[in-house]
Amino acid sequence: MLEGALGETDVLTILLFYIPFLIFILYGQRIQYHMALIEVGGFLSQLERMKNIARLETVNAFKRFAKDEKKVEPALNVLVDSFMILPESMDPFGIVKKVEHVVNVRDDKLFNDVRRLVRDDVDDSQVRNLENMLEATIALETIYKIIRHYYLLARKMGSFMIVVQLQMLTPLVFNEAKAYLSAVFAFKLGVPIGDGIGPLVINRLLTGNEAMRVIAKDTVVYETAIEGRKAYLVKAKGPGGNVGKPGDAISKILESDDKVKVVIMVDAALKLEGERSGSVADGVGAAIGGIGVEKFKIEEIATKKRVPVYAVVIKQSLLEAISAMRKEVADAVEEVHKRIMRIIKTTTSEGDSVVIAGIGNTIGIP
Repeated sequence: MLEGALGETDVLTILLFYIPFLIFILYGQRIQYHMALIEVGGFLSQLERMKNIARLETVNAFKRFAKDEKKVEPALNVLVDSFMILPESMDPFGIVKKVEHVVNVRDDKLFNDVRRLVRDDVDDSQVRNLENMLEATIALETIYKIIRHYYLLARKMGSFMIVVQLQMLTPLVFNEAKAYLSAVFAFKLGVPIGDGIGPLVINRLLTGNEAMRVIAKDTVVYETAIEGRKAYLVKAKGPGGNVGKPGDAISKILESDDKVKVVIMVDAALKLEGERSGSVADGVGAAIGGIGVEKFKIEEIATKKRVPVYAVVIKQSLLEAISAMRKEVADAVEEVHKRIMRIIKTTTSEGDSVVIAGIGNTIGIP
């Protein structure tokens, strides 16, 4: 009897041990698939809430300045679904001018669409802020639609590989979505954002007596003297949310002044994990983001005139770059100023001319 009982216990133990093992072998991938699908579904729900908050904040901001509040929501529903098709690049000749044309048409259309919704007494700076707010909302809407597309596709096809890839991308996409949601509130309040550190540095170089003139679309230049050199200080026109056309501005300056010996560009740069926010680095090359048109123009004129281009960057995360400027980023202005002075002294002589361009969004920065 004792041996029989022990035998039954042994069989039961073996079954309890091997049955889950066999289930995992046979159905393990399906279990993982459903667990990953639940996790991605939860993330998708969070994304939906974030894009709904962004849309609500944008609608309310527009209604404050609207000619007719009833027209705001239907018009924004159309604008949020708008898109831009880049030119065919199979033959790359002339592609930069084609891209620039499409981008300019898109920017002008968006600005005019926003302008038509608001009252005539609303100034262009506020229109730019609303436009930037709308663009952040469009970005969130696009992220949500793409993730939803692949989530539903994975569910429809029962694809383990698609859902696992989505699961791996979730933390990165979520951080980007949080950054755009923060941008919506920053543009709503009209406060400087991390990306505005370049224009802020230009303001640090001004004495207050310089005359300002518009040199390109939404772009201004100040002429001043620094260490016995003639300095052209270039930035987007503030305090609205502008990035301007620094490529056009620098091209015009270099074409008109043969004494320019160096171009110094100041911009925000995405930091790597582990790097300190607000840390400063300098190097060579055109420090400017975007689709590449302005960068091309600067490199083209600098090569033609054989003028070296130096860069000073202030490192920050994407969230810091498009949300309200943090203290550690703002505090970097003095260090950037020292780097600029060092570059000017070591690469030019008295009587030369220099161009210093503060690249970035001027929201909240005059």
